Amino acid sequence: MLGLTKEKIAKWEQKGKAEKLVKAARSKKPELRLAAIKALGSVEDEHAFNYLITCLRDRSSDVKIATMEALQKLNNKNAIEHVKSLVRDTDTAVADKAREVLKYLNTN
Repeated sequence: MLGLTKEKIAKWEQKGKAEKLVKAARSKKPELRLAAIKALGSVEDEHAFNYLITCLRDRSSDVKIATMEALQKLNNKNAIEHVKSLVRDTDTAVADKAREVLKYLNTN
């Protein structure tokens, strides 16, 4: 995506531009990808939510953690079953974040 910046991502987050954020979340630049994934946590949109669920299967632990933070922010109970699968992740930071997010989603 030509000319993609964190500032553009922030504007799209404020405007609720789910489609643009999903495209940005596919960026090859890790810092922009993570920023877009985190921004999706502010957008109440089915397409955005579904994209976040697919990000839970990413190879990158950073992406998994950012995705769980976004899902926690959305507070969508439909994420519970998907996040449960990460409780046994080999990366302890991912597993710990999964437990934290599950606790939050189950109590709010």
